Amino acid sequence: MSGAHSAKLVHSEIMHIRLVIERLSVSDLDRSGLPRAYWRKRLQSVMQNHQLSPAQFDEIDRILGTLNE
Repeated sequence: MSGAHSAKLVHSEIMHIRLVIERLSVSDLDRSGLPRAYWRKRLQSVMQNHQLSPAQFDEIDRILGTLNE
């Protein structure tokens, strides 16, 4: 995968997860078919499979913090 395509994919994935987490309350996430553990696993996959910028790591940390509340 080219660098530009990979960067775009990572950005899209992080933004998608962030938007879902922002729109659903913690209790909604827990009741949904996609609980917090699912979203944490997706974020961990992004971190393990892509080269991230410091800003992307920061964004993932913020999302993980929200999921842990």
